[in-house]
Amino acid sequence: MPMRAVWAEVDLNALESNIKNIKSCINGNTKWCAVVKADAYGHGALAVARKCVEMGASYLAVAVLSEAVALRKAGFTTPIIILGASPIDTSGMLVDYDITQAVFEFEQAEAISRQAVLRNKTAKIHLKIDTGMHRIGIKPDEAGEMAKKIADLPGIKLEGMFSHFALADDEDKTYSYKQLDSFKRAIEQVEAAGINIELKHIANSAALLEMPETHFDMVRAGIILYGLWPSEEVNRSIELKPLMKLCAKVAFLKELEVGDSVSYGCTWIAERKSLIGTLPIGYADGYTRMLSGKAEIDYNGRRAPIAGRICMDQCMVDFTGIKGIKEGDTVVLYGSDALAMDEVASWLGTINYELPCMLSPRVPRVYKG
Repeated sequence: MPMRAVWAEVDLNALESNIKNIKSCINGNTKWCAVVKADAYGHGALAVARKCVEMGASYLAVAVLSEAVALRKAGFTTPIIILGASPIDTSGMLVDYDITQAVFEFEQAEAISRQAVLRNKTAKIHLKIDTGMHRIGIKPDEAGEMAKKIADLPGIKLEGMFSHFALADDEDKTYSYKQLDSFKRAIEQVEAAGINIELKHIANSAALLEMPETHFDMVRAGIILYGLWPSEEVNRSIELKPLMKLCAKVAFLKELEVGDSVSYGCTWIAERKSLIGTLPIGYADGYTRMLSGKAEIDYNGRRAPIAGRICMDQCMVDFTGIKGIKEGDTVVLYGSDALAMDEVASWLGTINYELPCMLSPRVPRVYKG
């Protein structure tokens, strides 16, 4: 049982169902990588990664070294790739923990090579190609020369090369096909240099679903693992079940008279006799203050609005007119059939990815399945 009357329920049976449906979109010879960065998008990396490996994931992807090390310390032996940049002075740890690193500067590869030679080990590298995201990566026309230099380093296996789409979740795939052409050009240059690349990958969740010609040797399943769609424009070609439901128990109920105010700033003032409930969750838990005046909660399929400003550790709800509500009852802040994460994200003017990532570690994750 959680130590707080607040928890995020994570349904691992839904994850298993999502993986089965995702795999139905992938050619049998194509590997799949489970993207579990940012603590598996806030769902809990260890539990999610364990299920993904059980279901056949060939790789796990993270963003930073600390995430990769946490997986290794938990006993995972599956290949792990860091998709982002790692400081050069952490190269020894990459080798020690057998972590595959995305590389986009030769100095990175040299540093990893030195550490691998010192330890009499072989380190794996994936060359990052910038095909149009303009975040990290080398230009496609530099791929052949860079791959040759890296492949010649001692203690290095240039296992992969990859890129990332900027607009694959858009209905108009023009820019994505332009990126795909750039990636193919980079592959041709690498092959012309006599370098064999085992894992070429560019497909993210949206491309996995809608652009089968981008699958190459491996695809990267991210947001769709968690039962969320990359955007409204992506075709709902498979069934996805959301994993997370954010819940809280009503800590206190009180009746207010007309004119009584609620929370900091006294911005909410009762216009009628009102029933106000307090929930023990606030912006320190990741239930952002920006939802003040916008959000609603779900109580057994009925909506009730947040009253006043969300506090650091608590928030108040106007339960007026909702019969049967009592202290200790459970409400859902998002993730139920009646209150989807996408709707809450829309109130904030953001994307569904951000909400679970915002959840604080002090909100227990409680796993089903």
